[in-house]
Amino acid sequence: MSTIIITKGTELLRIPQEKLVYISSEGNYSNVITVDNRKRLVTYQLGQIEDMIGDQLGDTGSNFLRLGRSLIINTDYIYVIDIAKQQLILSDCCGCYHELSASREVLIKLKAYIESLRDYYNEQK
Repeated sequence: MSTIIITKGTELLRIPQEKLVYISSEGNYSNVITVDNRKRLVTYQLGQIEDMIGDQLGDTGSNFLRLGRSLIINTDYIYVIDIAKQQLILSDCCGCYHELSASREVLIKLKAYIESLRDYYNEQK
């Protein structure tokens, strides 16, 4: 099981990769949201956390995707992409449920990306 470790000063946050749902920016800080709906404010900007994910997880972190300037999501939790409503719903269908807003452009690209993954996997069969 791969984990992401975010440490600063006297605090250490350790999250199993599959339990991290998304990270949102809040000024110079970031909110880390896990599958149990807990939110933790950390003193890193989103770009810094994006770099940490890449450094710590390498290729296994490929399911984390940066959406615009304010979100990093775990694509494993994508439940609904509604371009018309500019809405992204992340869910595990068991109790974890988050409605997020994103720009039309970001959602169009995200939908195309997910469809391309589906097509790739279908071609492999």
